[in-house]
Amino acid sequence: MGQYARRWLCQSNDARPGIGRGEPEKKGNDVGDTLTAGQKLVKGGSLTSNNGAYTLTLQDDGNLVLAARGEAVWSTSTNGKNVVRAEVQSDGNFVLYEADKPVWHTDTKGKKNVKLVLQDDRNLVLYAADGVAWSSKTETDAPPPPAPEVATEVAPAAAEEPIPAPPPPPPAARTYTVVSGDTLFAIAQRFYGDGNKYPQIAAASNISNPDLIHPGQVLTIP
Repeated sequence: MGQYARRWLCQSNDARPGIGRGEPEKKGNDVGDTLTAGQKLVKGGSLTSNNGAYTLTLQDDGNLVLAARGEAVWSTSTNGKNVVRAEVQSDGNFVLYEADKPVWHTDTKGKKNVKLVLQDDRNLVLYAADGVAWSSKTETDAPPPPAPEVATEVAPAAAEEPIPAPPPPPPAARTYTVVSGDTLFAIAQRFYGDGNKYPQIAAASNISNPDLIHPGQVLTIP
């Protein structure tokens, strides 16, 4: 008998919570660790141990499964049956029903003041006034499995804007040495194909009088 069962036995009948008080049925996904006489689980309904590590679920496939953080530990092996409820009866029996036909039970009829408890030690226990009437015998001294870590979404790193390429350096200035017979118009025609651009050469070469150039003079051709 596990430590939880012994502890319960030490309590008086008056100290047992929820027995004979007409508590409502636990339907749907009601959460708690106890079913008292007259209460039931329907498909999809669960009990959860106080420490949150263990669940007892009546699955849609008809199987009643005790699981530790989603890993099955014990079951009634009634999968494939059309089980519609798992009920703690006032006659002391805990029964799985297909409509009104029983398909599994704890064989505890005649026990008084029964309640089904999913304990923090992983054991599923049917208590009666005189002590433990039935259990799944799945108790463990090992610590309960830890809750799964909640994944935190990491925001994607902001895309770095590309660094613009530096502008290309200006082309190196060309030079030309004046020979006899040259004019700025002729030199502009030679380099630009347009003699009328001679003022650009005059400005780049600091020539104040475009009509006055002499042989050997070095001109800047922009």
